[in-house]
Amino acid sequence: MWTLCAQGHDHWGRLGAAGLLLTDPERTGVVLQKWAPGVHQGGTWGVPGGAIDRGETTIEAALREADEEAGIDPSSLTVVREIVGTDHGDWTYTCVLAETDRTEEPFWSGWEAEATLWVDLEDVSGLRLHPGLRADWPRLRGRLRTIATPA
Repeated sequence: MWTLCAQGHDHWGRLGAAGLLLTDPERTGVVLQKWAPGVHQGGTWGVPGGAIDRGETTIEAALREADEEAGIDPSSLTVVREIVGTDHGDWTYTCVLAETDRTEEPFWSGWEAEATLWVDLEDVSGLRLHPGLRADWPRLRGRLRTIATPA
């Protein structure tokens, strides 16, 4: 399902893509995945996510992908808002910001990821990030600081 956007970039997902930017209510960390060597951009860290299927909202897609890739139960999360990361006009990558309590329990990782775990916010930029997340991270991190937890 690769597609070429109007800016001439190849992207996964004809209808765009979405990922789950999962944080804790205190905003001390986020859940990231280290992509397996056999997938696109393998060896980099990113948020669980992928292509939006026909008929899905960005929220539905992000929650489905996080469940499929890491066993993250959508019913255990509070969706806060959507944040468009990459916007190429006819193709976008949207991060769905959600919250859950931070636990020490490991996440399950499927064939696409070597690991899925909580990463302290101050450690994220030191990782080998997926190019999309690397480009979007400064703005996303800033948004994490300014978006209030839902009442």
